[in-house]
Amino acid sequence: MAFQINTNIPSLQAQEYLRVNSEFQGKTINRVTSGLRIVSSGDDAAGLAIANGFRSDLAVLTQGVRNANDGISTLQIADGGINNISKLLDRARSLATQSASGTFSGDRSVLNSEFQSVIAEIDRQAQSIGLDANGAFAKNLSVFIGGGRANNGITSTANGSVGVDLSRSLVDAKNLGLRGVQSVGISGTDIGAGSSTTSVQQILNNTTNSGSQVQQGYTDFFISGPGFAGADKVKVSVNLSGVTDTGTLVTAINAALESAGTSGTQAATALANANIQATINTDSTGKKQLAFTSSSTSFQVQAGDRTANALLGNFTSGSTGKNLTQTVTAGAVTTAGTGTTAQNIIVRIQGGGLASPVDLQVNSGATTAQALTSLSSLIANNASLQAAGISASGLTAVGGTITFTSARGEALSVSALGDNQNRLGLGSYLNATASGTSFEYTSITAAAAFTAAAKTNTFDLSIGGGTNQTFSVAILGTDTIAIATQKINDVLAANASARSAGIYASNDGTSITIQSSNSTAFRLNATTAAGSESIGFGTAGAAAGSSFASVAADSTNVAFFNNGGGSAVSTSFVFNPIVNGQDVQTVTLSAVDSAGATQSLAVQLQNNGTARNARTIDEAIATINSKLQQSNNDTLNKIVAVKDYDGTNYKIRFQSTLQNFNVSIGAAGTGSAAGLGTSGQQGVVYASEAVTGGSTADISTADLASAAVLSLADAVATLGRAQAVVGRGQNQLNYAVNLAQSQLSNVAAAESRIRDADLASEAANLSKAQILLQAGVAALAQANSAPQAVLALLRG
Repeated sequence: MAFQINTNIPSLQAQEYLRVNSEFQGKTINRVTSGLRIVSSGDDAAGLAIANGFRSDLAVLTQGVRNANDGISTLQIADGGINNISKLLDRARSLATQSASGTFSGDRSVLNSEFQSVIAEIDRQAQSIGLDANGAFAKNLSVFIGGGRANNGITSTANGSVGVDLSRSLVDAKNLGLRGVQSVGISGTDIGAGSSTTSVQQILNNTTNSGSQVQQGYTDFFISGPGFAGADKVKVSVNLSGVTDTGTLVTAINAALESAGTSGTQAATALANANIQATINTDSTGKKQLAFTSSSTSFQVQAGDRTANALLGNFTSGSTGKNLTQTVTAGAVTTAGTGTTAQNIIVRIQGGGLASPVDLQVNSGATTAQALTSLSSLIANNASLQAAGISASGLTAVGGTITFTSARGEALSVSALGDNQNRLGLGSYLNATASGTSFEYTSITAAAAFTAAAKTNTFDLSIGGGTNQTFSVAILGTDTIAIATQKINDVLAANASARSAGIYASNDGTSITIQSSNSTAFRLNATTAAGSESIGFGTAGAAAGSSFASVAADSTNVAFFNNGGGSAVSTSFVFNPIVNGQDVQTVTLSAVDSAGATQSLAVQLQNNGTARNARTIDEAIATINSKLQQSNNDTLNKIVAVKDYDGTNYKIRFQSTLQNFNVSIGAAGTGSAAGLGTSGQQGVVYASEAVTGGSTADISTADLASAAVLSLADAVATLGRAQAVVGRGQNQLNYAVNLAQSQLSNVAAAESRIRDADLASEAANLSKAQILLQAGVAALAQANSAPQAVLALLRG
């Protein structure tokens, strides 16, 4: 055994153990006194990080539970308010039922006064609980509670939130169906008995008005709405027998509305379901206007004659309604045509409210007189023309002029094809073949072979029914058919309209063909006589072909009475007919349904080989409405496209009883502003705007009270659905609170296991540390005294 003085190894070892035991005792005392296992990050860095995460989750969950309880309180307030509104509906229903009784002999105005105050109170209470239009809680409420986890693309924030969508659970009078939409006659006019010039009786006694009636003693209104718009608008023919004042007028119109809804057609059924009623609106000055109301459907009213126009306040002077007649006059019916027609003559009438063009075919082989007789019969027996109020005169004698008339004042156009001698005065545009039955074509081959002769050839093209484009081609006597074809292509390429339509010339070595590369339909009219031209399209009879394009000017007398108050409407869009095959426009309509899901429909407007559905504004409206109804979507079925007129241009606008909807107007292929909207409007999404006002349920008459009873029954059901959403929201939040409380307990326990000290174990450790420390001190004293033994050796 060696003895050292300079280095006391046992002492050093004893010191180290004493230090370790001292630190162990210090940590143990900290744990016992703090109750924590992790006092500093050095105790358990990984555990501390996990525990801190749990502590943060606890803070979120604690506040989340408060959030949920606040939400439950808010929904309970709404629930209580809805219970009270339910009682108001009960009272309103009692009043309506009393007024609807035929045996009631009291004053219905007293009942109606209380009824209106009940409706007003419903609106007030709905606003108080935040469930009216634009109310504080009329939206999708997201209550963040916490405790969520990210998974499958769903964030932890989204998973930790509870959504209560109250945006479709509004309980004000409008959303309960007690305030509807209303179409009112021209503001400031007066058809009441107090008017000195324009009372109902004076309007009906006016012979100019009565002379415009299709059936004497009846005046016609046309009603448009979802499922009964465009060419399917419903004619309401009102029997004026016994009508002497505003009261009897309303009764007669409502009887006619009821009758029109029972004709058995789909449009009539849609009208019946709209429950449109005629009423009298009294303005702030006491003047009375005819009005139409509906609690559930957006609609439009149009006059069908001067009597109806006057009743709607659209006067020209005195009690005379504005004239709706719109005419198109052809050129003179010629006697120059010899023999019989060489081609089928096709007369096209479009616009004027027609859902699609009407083509009338006069077969070849007819004399001029026979052609007139045939055309007269075709017009008189065409159901679409008769329904649109379109007729023709001047068809009985050669030498006169043909006049086409629209009785409703809507612009129409008339054009023809195949009348190469221009017998009817409608132009000499060529048929593609002698027996052709199509009004337009995408390709036409010259009937005669090309001849190399020094002549100037002129011809017109009507592209997609548009205005005439005139072309002139000078052919030299030395030109081959290939050179002539190139010259034609040069003049076509220099014309922007022909270029956009993809129109070009080709040949087969003998004859020249003019065609479109993108399925644009066109008509060709050779304005050089056959003996004076060389490209083969020249007319055989007339000295020179005649181009005729007739479009009746917009009538300033027509008026479309759109429902104003109580509906959502889009801006009005101008419409330019689509003529080029490459111009395809997509119009997208979208709205949020009762479940909060977005419903949308894209409608393509085009004029090519795929579809020709946007040649006129009427055809575009018919296309859009047809697609809306064919969607069989309850939300989109409530949107309707209607024709509007601003005094200068016809336009398309969309309207609905939905709270809001969007209209997206796509750009056409060539960017030529074809279709809906100006170039500035295309490529933009337009949100509808709510129009203030509208009609209110009324029980001032037995008939109105009966309608109110039905409306109130629907209101009770609607209120029940809204309350169910509120109740479901309360349950959702209660379930969320239960989960959050469970998470709070379990997360707190998890944190405790990591962060808190086990005091039983720490007490044992403290005793152990004290013993070890005392033993270490004694051992260190012994180790420090060990070198003293060396002195004994030195003393020896």
